[in-house]
Amino acid sequence: MVSLARSAARFAPLLALALCAISATACATDDTVEDPEDLTVSDADTSADTEFDQETSDSKADGALGYQAVARLVVNAGIACVGDRVATAVAVAKAESGFRPGISNTAGNAHGVDRGLWQINSYWHPEVSRACAFSASCNARAAANISNHGRSWSQWWTYKNGKHLPFMGAARAAAHAVCGG
Repeated sequence: MVSLARSAARFAPLLALALCAISATACATDDTVEDPEDLTVSDADTSADTEFDQETSDSKADGALGYQAVARLVVNAGIACVGDRVATAVAVAKAESGFRPGISNTAGNAHGVDRGLWQINSYWHPEVSRACAFSASCNARAAANISNHGRSWSQWWTYKNGKHLPFMGAARAAAHAVCGG
């Protein structure tokens, strides 16, 4: 028993060092970590949501106007106009929700409810409040955070299974219109 305690004491500093190294690099990114307070619906979100609703309420959600409105949300949420980041975000939103910010889904879910434009799951992302999930602009910020600012969409089923691909042409046109170039 004494020799076991001595062995454990001998390895404790190494274990502590290994845990420090893992925790220091596991979440390292080149972006600023978003404050969870950022995922509350602000007055700016309410204003942006009203503008989004006006742009998409004329039954053109499948047209250029709907794509461009979502592209503006994406850029305002902090996804850079680099490569296909904006276009992919727009196409994923189209595949997930059909650009309907008030939609929810439980089909196929073992846990939680998928909510909003990017169908952010309540179980896997409890930091996203119900109000945020159904606010188009707040949901866009949450999707930006979850996707590492548009770099990784692997958490979305529609992305992993290529369901966003039919929408990439229109999404690229919208990204081009919003981002320029």
